[in-house]
Amino acid sequence: MRNLTTFHIGGRAKYFIQVSSKSSLKQAIILGKRKSLPFFILGGGSNVLISDKGYSGLVIKINNTKVRKIKSGIITVGAGMSLASLEQKFFQKGWKGMEWAKGIPGTVGGAIVGNAGAFGHSIQELVNKIITIDPFTLKEKNYYPKQCKFSYRDSIFKKNKDIVWEVSLRWQKGDKNKIQQQREKYWNYKSQQRHLFQYPSAGSVFKNIYIKDTIYYSHYHQLPHSLRGEVIIKGEKVYIKGGKLPAGWLIEHCGLKGYKKGSAMISMFHSNIIINLGKAKTNDVLYLIK
Repeated sequence: MRNLTTFHIGGRAKYFIQVSSKSSLKQAIILGKRKSLPFFILGGGSNVLISDKGYSGLVIKINNTKVRKIKSGIITVGAGMSLASLEQKFFQKGWKGMEWAKGIPGTVGGAIVGNAGAFGHSIQELVNKIITIDPFTLKEKNYYPKQCKFSYRDSIFKKNKDIVWEVSLRWQKGDKNKIQQQREKYWNYKSQQRHLFQYPSAGSVFKNIYIKDTIYYSHYHQLPHSLRGEVIIKGEKVYIKGGKLPAGWLIEHCGLKGYKKGSAMISMFHSNIIINLGKAKTNDVLYLIK
């Protein structure tokens, strides 16, 4: 499994299958039930940490990557399409709204489950309809935005275990030059975080913290509107974006930037990211997380 995750960590799966049609997905689930196997749905492997002991069940990799249809204001794609391919499609068509996704690994289905996002945006802004397969009944379901219960890096699909199969997204024409400028701005920022590209990782480990849930909220709330982007913590100004305190800032100020366990390390360039220096083990990463 290490070859199928961005962490490059993980042992063997007992059974593994790639599916690109609804019928093959259903057959795989039926097979797993017949053999009393647990099963795990894998997208792009960009947000998972798999045990070095492997997975003693069935791993089903979603590989439906096609654009099924494009109509006025709507595009429907397979959940197995990479987020990077979708972002590129938006750019080529001159559609705005996906610029934030440039350079983010993973699949569209995984992005829906975790409500992926960056720079104050998330995929929920574009969702028109989600088509899923219920793993218990094998029936197809339709979800509309309000039913998805999207929140910060969360959705109903983390709880009900429905398998995201197709995603229908809204598109809107934009100025291609402006779209490109925004893409480059975001990409240049990411490129500065060199460890993100030098070493395997799973991106940010912890969610950022809502300032309203901390002891610093009263001070932040009292600031003049022009200063609402800052809060003072232990004498230092911290910039608050989208009402959230960066988890990386807290980790760094605990003195953990660059801390190592085996071949796993808390990145020097972004303290909310744990990197694999080459031969990191699952337990090394778990130790750093704890």
